[in-house]
Amino acid sequence: MRVLFTRDGRTGYARRLEEISLADLVFCHPTRDFSRRHGQINKPVAFFSRTVGDLVACESQHERRFLILADWNLDVIHIAAQPFTIEFPTGHELKSHTPDFVLITRNGGVVVVDVKRPSAVGSEEVLQRHAAVHQFLAQAGMQHASWSDIPHSITSNLALFASARAPEAALAQIGPEVLEAARSGARVHEVVSHVADLLQVPAPLVLVVVRRLLWNHKLAIDLRQPFGMETTLL
Repeated sequence: MRVLFTRDGRTGYARRLEEISLADLVFCHPTRDFSRRHGQINKPVAFFSRTVGDLVACESQHERRFLILADWNLDVIHIAAQPFTIEFPTGHELKSHTPDFVLITRNGGVVVVDVKRPSAVGSEEVLQRHAAVHQFLAQAGMQHASWSDIPHSITSNLALFASARAPEAALAQIGPEVLEAARSGARVHEVVSHVADLLQVPAPLVLVVVRRLLWNHKLAIDLRQPFGMETTLL
């Protein structure tokens, strides 16, 4: 079996399973085109990943929701979309398979992820395909996982936090005061009002810093509940 890679989207190269290196996974370019046509239900989007420091392509909003979760995970140090295509040998039940994402973890582990909608994840075809992919990747010490869903409130909150763009100078000035005021049980509006009055800075800027600190795991809330000014900090 061969694993096909490309680094520029135009020219490709092949690796045997045992030859794949972390460099192949880090510098890979998506091996499949992201189509966009009239009437298409799932349309490609891109998400700016703090982990990668660049845009990562997604074939759908559903894939973007998974990507947000992966980007927020502190154990993930690299994310790549459609990183390679597995070519199965002649006569195999599968001809080829291109996974949706590959994650590289802080300890050097590799997790290959296929994203499916809940309505499809339990189908016989998907189960058989993923079983074959899992068995193949395990030979190289790679994990294979299938992700289908999580409550929308969680990914909506994380998307809001990910979009917080606080200038570093403002984060350095306001961040410590927010953390000082954000005792367990305090509501967001209480923290924002207190810090804005204390430092004589605009309340909307303080709120952006709060969102940034939530993305950075410095503050915590119940992600199952929509974020707002009445949200309680944990």
